[in-house]
Amino acid sequence: MNEWGVVGVIVALVGLIAAVVGPMIKVSSTLTRISTILDGATERLNKLETADRDFQESARQAHSRLHDRIDGVDSRVNNHEVRISTLEHAEKL
Repeated sequence: MNEWGVVGVIVALVGLIAAVVGPMIKVSSTLTRISTILDGATERLNKLETADRDFQESARQAHSRLHDRIDGVDSRVNNHEVRISTLEHAEKL
């Protein structure tokens, strides 16, 4: 093999390496960008899940307070019904 054959082989190897390394670098940078995007999306999803849990707990407490108030009103209505019945019964006598 003469020196031009060696130069040709070296040039072919450099071209092959450049043809393989170039796309590998592009794929690597794309994967890094995708990883960064997924990290951001995961972080936002975690914040939303936390906010949702807080909202659900707040809603449970509000419903509990409303049910307590409804129970209180129910007992007062029963007292008024007893009073009205007593007054109606007293008028008949």
